[in-house]
Amino acid sequence: MKFLKIPVAILIAFFCCAAIGAEKEPKEFKAAWWLPGGHLQSIFGGVFRKGPELSLRKERLTTPDGDFLNLDWLDGDSNRPLVIVMHGLGSSAHVSYVLSFLGEIQKAGWRAVAVNARGSDEPNLLLKTSHGGKSEDLDFVVAHIIETEKRPEIYLVGYSLGGNIILKWLGERGRSIPKEIKKAAVVSVPYDLEIAAKNMDTGFNREVYARFLLANLKKKAEEKAARFPGAIDLEKVNRARTFKEYDNLITAKLNGFKDELDYWHRSSSVNYLSAIQIPVLLIHAKNDPFFPKKNLPLETIKNNSNLKLILTSDGGHLGFVSGKTPFASQKWLEETILNFFDTK
Repeated sequence: MKFLKIPVAILIAFFCCAAIGAEKEPKEFKAAWWLPGGHLQSIFGGVFRKGPELSLRKERLTTPDGDFLNLDWLDGDSNRPLVIVMHGLGSSAHVSYVLSFLGEIQKAGWRAVAVNARGSDEPNLLLKTSHGGKSEDLDFVVAHIIETEKRPEIYLVGYSLGGNIILKWLGERGRSIPKEIKKAAVVSVPYDLEIAAKNMDTGFNREVYARFLLANLKKKAEEKAARFPGAIDLEKVNRARTFKEYDNLITAKLNGFKDELDYWHRSSSVNYLSAIQIPVLLIHAKNDPFFPKKNLPLETIKNNSNLKLILTSDGGHLGFVSGKTPFASQKWLEETILNFFDTK
């Protein structure tokens, strides 16, 4: 039987190598039977999803222009990978979907830092605000972390507008991306901000999502107007009922854009996708009410081999709620992202 030993050994070695290098195929997302449809998934995921209680360490960074950014650190094994997390519009690092992901990071023994956009967790110092294309702040944070942490493996995760910022930054850096940045994953990104704004400013979206988000943004505008007299026409801002109006009066005006169209066009990640040079996982639901399948830049994504799209039938915007009951929900989204990062 000696003649069998060599083939068998080779066969075993071959399958072992194949298993080590094989990419983990993500499980198919199955929406909770009790939560069908894009709107229910979006609303439940945004309002009722609960994140775990975590001990986060605060770090404040002074930005080059004299403002500040707050980072929330989840400490862990210093020898394990580090994940930088970016939240979406109108929230902060303490929003439930970020905390839920950080909880899974903690279980894996990794480290993470969640970035609070300017003015998200407390009023920022300057008149300018955070916005969907503010990639210079991410660039600053990444450079700081690379210098201070000395970690060889860093991953990026972005939700909604936070994902748009990550994609824009990756495209801007292109081949000059720091070698420490290995992969990124983004969820429910509004790739074209003009289209996304138009979607938000009509029908059910306008009456529910836009009304809620704009109410929160207007409160921040009121606080800023009190500190910078004459800089903001608060009466017009309070009358705004659409993102077109708000982005023209606040986002564009306070951040150096000509108008809302200039802001949308210069900040949309769709214009930067083709230049991305590292593996990126794009997770999106066909029934995302903010940015449905018909608006996705599918051809642009297909033409860049670094981009891997998981397009689910259900899940809404930042929803992706699965499980038999509300009290036994599954972590499909978090597990899918971590599996992608953990695959060599």
